Amino acid sequence: MKLLYILVAVFAVLFSGYMLTNDFTFNHTSFSNYLINTLFIVLPCCLGIAGLFAILAYRKKHADKDVMTIRQYYQYRSAR
Repeated sequence: MKLLYILVAVFAVLFSGYMLTNDFTFNHTSFSNYLINTLFIVLPCCLGIAGLFAILAYRKKHADKDVMTIRQYYQYRSAR
């Protein structure tokens, strides 16, 4: 349901941006051109942001790899 709200909000922002740039007149061909141009700008930006978040999540996940807690260290020392 949250995704639906996000998609409706994105469409509302796109439509309001179109209406503001064209002085509140609606033309199907200019709206189509506006959507195509906007998507060529928005899509790479969203992909870049998603890629950045993926890289940060991957680095955070693997930052603590091979680090023992104090309890694990003492168990490791006592097992030897």
